[in-house]
Parts: sequence; C-alpha cells; structure tokens
Amino acid sequence: MKWLFLALIVCPTAYSKTASFELKDKKKVTITHPDTWETARELYGIPLAVLGPWANESRPVLSILPTNVKQDKHRPEDFQELFENFKVEKDEWVKSHKGKLIKYEPTTQVEPRKDLKGHFIGAEFAINGIHFIERSYYLYCKNEVYNLKYSIRDEHRKYIPELQKMIGDFKCE
Repeated sequence: MKWLFLALIVCPTAYSKTASFELKDKKKVTITHPDTWETARELYGIPLAVLGPWANESRPVLSILPTNVKQDKHRPEDFQELFENFKVEKDEWVKSHKGKLIKYEPTTQVEPRKDLKGHFIGAEFAINGIHFIERSYYLYCKNEVYNLKYSIRDEHRKYIPELQKMIGDFKCE
C-alpha cells in the first residue's frame, strides 16, 4: 500500500488520456495513462496493454487481464497459495532461461481507493545480464478479480510511479 500511496503523490506526469475498452467477456474497463503512453488491444494474447516510451529497444508495459474469478469466491488465504505457485513457476522459468532470481515480494494487500482493493506479488530476476522487475496486482473491482501486471527492465524503474498511478486509477463497469 505504501508504494501506491507514494506513487499517487510524487508522480508529476500529465495524465490526460483515458481509454475505455470492452473485453471479450463484455466487461468494460477504463484506464487513465500518461500522454506519452499508448494502448494496444490483443497484444500477444493480452486483452489490453498500456505501452510506455521506448528506451534501449524496450519499453515498460502494463497488461490488464480479466481472471474470470469472482471476488466472493476468492478467499484471502488463496493468495498465499497463489504466491507459492508463483514462486515455483517463476523459479522454473528463470532457470529455464539460464537466469538468476534476485528476490520475491510476498503477497501484500493494497487499497489504492476505497472501491479498489486487492493484493500484489512480485519478483526480481536477471536474464542475460538484464535485471527485470515484475509485479502482479490482483484487484477486486465490482466483485471481479482483475490481474494488472508489469514486467520491466531495471532501467525503466523510473516509470514505477506512472505504472502504479495507472493501477490505482483502474476502473471497471
């Protein structure tokens, strides 16, 4: 929660673009993003992505995925199991890419707004000498669970306040 709160305070970027999208399941989501970012639909199977500025042949990306899980069917203790599965899968994936795990961020409750709560889990790892930061937010919005995720290179760390502001501004209908 501390990260989201700080991001909402110290993020000086202009946020004048608001985009609403209808997902395949007919649910509508809205995301507000910086003027210099763009949205993409169905990017490599991701229903909605927000793409940041290019730098060194990469860019920060926030993906938005419906989970088709109802909040009332998702118990808080399920997140510990989700985190344990995440660790096993991430460890196997990093090893398969001859990488090195740097750290995990355990399940953490977040509440960017009174009507938007959830949890996040994260990991940092290095592959081919490139340091990555990955965070998956599972947010409850109108009894639905949405996964908002970013996986960025360490050089894009400066965009974390923008990413977290977008996450905090996420809306669904």
